Amino acid sequence: MPESGKKVLLTSIFKPCGVDDAYGRRENISELSHNQLTHYQGIFSLRERYPSLNLHVIAANLEAPTTVLDWPTLERFEKELRRGYDYVGIAFIQPNFRKMQKMVEVTREISPKSKIIIGWYGTIIDDIERIVDVDHVCRGEGIGFMREILGEPQEYTYQHPRAFAYHLGTMGVPAHTLAKLSEFFGVRLPEKNFVCMLATGVGCNEGCDFCSTGQFFPGGYIPFIKSGREIFELMKAHEQEAGAHRFAIIGDENFFRDRDKIVELHRHIVAEEKVYEIYLSFGSVNHLSQFDPRMLAEIGLGIVWIGIESKYHLYRKNEGIDIPGLISGFQEWGIKPCLSSILCFDEHTKENIREDIEWHLSMKPVLSQFAHLSPAQGTKLWRRMIGEDRILHSIAVEDRHAFKQIWFKHPHFTPYESEQIQKEAYFRDYYDLGPSVVRWIENNYRAYPNLVNSGRPMLEKRADLIKRRMPSYKWILWAAERLVPTEKMSSRIKDLRKEVEKDFGRMGPFDYTCATAMYLLGKKRERGIKWFGDVIQPKTTLTEYRQ
Repeated sequence: MPESGKKVLLTSIFKPCGVDDAYGRRENISELSHNQLTHYQGIFSLRERYPSLNLHVIAANLEAPTTVLDWPTLERFEKELRRGYDYVGIAFIQPNFRKMQKMVEVTREISPKSKIIIGWYGTIIDDIERIVDVDHVCRGEGIGFMREILGEPQEYTYQHPRAFAYHLGTMGVPAHTLAKLSEFFGVRLPEKNFVCMLATGVGCNEGCDFCSTGQFFPGGYIPFIKSGREIFELMKAHEQEAGAHRFAIIGDENFFRDRDKIVELHRHIVAEEKVYEIYLSFGSVNHLSQFDPRMLAEIGLGIVWIGIESKYHLYRKNEGIDIPGLISGFQEWGIKPCLSSILCFDEHTKENIREDIEWHLSMKPVLSQFAHLSPAQGTKLWRRMIGEDRILHSIAVEDRHAFKQIWFKHPHFTPYESEQIQKEAYFRDYYDLGPSVVRWIENNYRAYPNLVNSGRPMLEKRADLIKRRMPSYKWILWAAERLVPTEKMSSRIKDLRKEVEKDFGRMGPFDYTCATAMYLLGKKRERGIKWFGDVIQPKTTLTEYRQ
């Protein structure tokens, strides 16, 4: 039986994020896109805010009264502890180790009777039980772990929380401002431009040696929702209860592995003619290659994150597949690739690493990640490098992440050289391909003729959605022409805008007014970044379950 009256607090680490202090580093920004995908794009970087989905998933599936505290300050965390909790769970990753350590100390001081649990990927640090004074270490899937220590039955019906990510805007234009302007033209955009976060499963069973995700969960992958019908019903429920039409499938890196599940999801979406947009999902090319891109476009796939890794270090998931051809096929139907490459494999030299970067850029992704090879503790890669005495133990744990310098001995690169090649890759992505927001628009524009002439009703509906967004696309392109840092980029964007205007009508006085407003907001944001930096602190929120 559950322990009657037990109260649980689940919390993320404390802010501020993205600053150099005693607990963290400026590279540890809380926004995925700004930190890893568009960080070097200045005012064009995509800005977002989202909750700790993992904590909300756990909280929604416990019987005990549970509070989730997202992104508190240290002072707000201390205040919450004084409300009295039997269990305090702290989620962290390795670069946030110092913050977790501080929160444990504060909990022992303010709420000494509380049982302290630490969880998430940071728990794979070797001997962490000896390093910090905690009562429980949760490795792997957290629902079953928490139900066990609370004395709750292991059999339960999975409940999905209501968790939303918010797009804060780009070019200095708040998302809600763009939404209101778009409504003038009859384009339905959510008032706060939110994306519903879905947790259909966790982990990955591809077995890549560097991957914490695949080595953190028992068996590599744990599905929470096993059928396409259940996923569809979950999307419908979010639509009915919150007005959601956009979804991000987070944590389920094997979402496309089960073909029958995707086929069933497709059947339900097409049967009820639901124009949903899946703004982000993860997929390996070996799984994605089994689908007709038109089918994936019909279910609403908008962005798919694909780990292409490297031509020089081929993983099983990428063997024997024409990756550029697959990516091109997606783009033809409006599916936008987010490509992830890994830098500083042992096979990389100062000469051929640029060939990998060139290969990545040749596929013209809308979003790009260039991550360093990262031997995170607990992975096969970590164990191998430990055995080879290659880990640079002098580098602090908060600096051991994929977005600054390598922290192992490499045959061809020093840590400083690795930092420079990563910057070069990101700058090439921005300066050669242009801002991601422009690439997004171009992808939709190029796909529009295929969609509208497809003879498939669902694809025609997606073409209509693109058409209704074209007015706001013109404003963005006009402003971007005048905000990008080089004449070459400006000229390329102008040519694209002229193409769009030829097919969808010239800009009128109202369009120029909106575009000018965007330009002025962009200039204001430029000055703000120059004087105050570009870190946006996440919002502190408190959510109570079963109170």
